[in-house]
Amino acid sequence: MTLSTFGPQALKVLHVIPSISPRRGGPSQAAIEMVNALRLSQVDASILTTNDDCESLMTDLPTGSWTTYSGVPVLAFPRWSPPMAALREFAFSPGLNQWLHKNIINFDLLHVHALFSFPSTVAMVHSRRARVPYLLRTIGQLSPWSLAQSKERKQLMLRLVERGNIDSARYLHFTTTLERDECFAALHQSFPSLVLPLGVRLPSLRLGGRPKEKDLHLLFLSRLHPKKQLEVLLKALALFQQASPQCDWQLDIAGSGEPAYLASLKKLASQLSLDQRCRWLGHVQGDAKTSLLQQADWFLLPSAAENFGIAVVEALAAGTPVIVSPQVAVAELIADVGAGLVCPSDPAALCQVLLGHRQGPSSAMRLAARSLAETKFSWICVADQLATTYRQILHPPFVR
Repeated sequence: MTLSTFGPQALKVLHVIPSISPRRGGPSQAAIEMVNALRLSQVDASILTTNDDCESLMTDLPTGSWTTYSGVPVLAFPRWSPPMAALREFAFSPGLNQWLHKNIINFDLLHVHALFSFPSTVAMVHSRRARVPYLLRTIGQLSPWSLAQSKERKQLMLRLVERGNIDSARYLHFTTTLERDECFAALHQSFPSLVLPLGVRLPSLRLGGRPKEKDLHLLFLSRLHPKKQLEVLLKALALFQQASPQCDWQLDIAGSGEPAYLASLKKLASQLSLDQRCRWLGHVQGDAKTSLLQQADWFLLPSAAENFGIAVVEALAAGTPVIVSPQVAVAELIADVGAGLVCPSDPAALCQVLLGHRQGPSSAMRLAARSLAETKFSWICVADQLATTYRQILHPPFVR
């Protein structure tokens, strides 16, 4: 049984995701926030997951019984931890599979997050067999960039099981129309879809001006992964430093990643003579993250692919304009309302943008950033729309 405080008539919705580790970035954080918001909307939502923590295991997450984690009910099972990275990433968990086999019929509906991972894959297989409806949030894994990574393995999984899982979903949940269109193009077919963004919490705005210890305070806050293309930003800043040596700037880099990749990034920064300009902060969360977002002049993300970009929206919520690549799915919306700038993922182009905006964003752009977050990315609105979708799946409208 879950840690439910709801009555018997409340919708029981199980969210399944391979990991809720903060080190897994936006998708894991979004699942927790989504469940929390749904519970405030009187949906009995909970999370089924593993204790995955990238290459290690979460030590603060009990396994085998329901617990409260980050304010929501979570049931986690041990993840198999073989020495091969590819097998660890698959998050194989016999206990999770056995639990689903016995208990899936106790839920009205499943909301599955991710593909190509054991917990999500088997949850959809069990749902199909038990005739329990489910939604699938693809978290950008059907974008061209993502499908090109481990291409043969993903194509094999699509043929064997995932295509059947996709076909049987009541809705595919996309966070942007760009993500939806890329998915349909990749699969050469359209599907019933729900385009609904993720939400963010809206922090209190900082009163007064930002601290100006530097002429320009830049922030990169994301999981450190090749897809995020931090290398592009570092090379752009090397060009910026040469073109504007009088500008006193600083780049805060907040995020964690594979140790070897982190070492390569630090080596590149050293080779570009950026050592004194970069602060490597590691994974940052809570009040510390909010403070970083609020203090920055610009938030930068030159990502190669981003089906949504939760950290980008968090920056907007903090009133901090962003500079993003066109591959960040919310880029067009940001440009339309003047909440930031869109720039190709190219060092020379990004350098020119920084040179043209070295004084920082205008007050109007900061206001536009916060306004966009308030009007488009409120968790209250997102949760209400999700709850309505759940009920429509279970009780479709009568059509003559």
